[in-house]
Amino acid sequence: MSDAAIAARLLVTDKAIGKHTNNIFAELGLPPSDDHNRRVMVVLAYLEAEPGRSRRTG
Repeated sequence: MSDAAIAARLLVTDKAIGKHTNNIFAELGLPPSDDHNRRVMVVLAYLEAEPGRSRRTG
């Protein structure tokens, strides 16, 4: 879901969503990167931390 779609659902601005997601990424130790999508990195970290689940490769 895009920042714009989230903002529309919550009746806030795109800028507010961007600010909050950047704060969440910072708390998780995920600085901005040209090489990695931070939203994907968050999902992968979640899946790896969830008991009984392992990340599939290849």
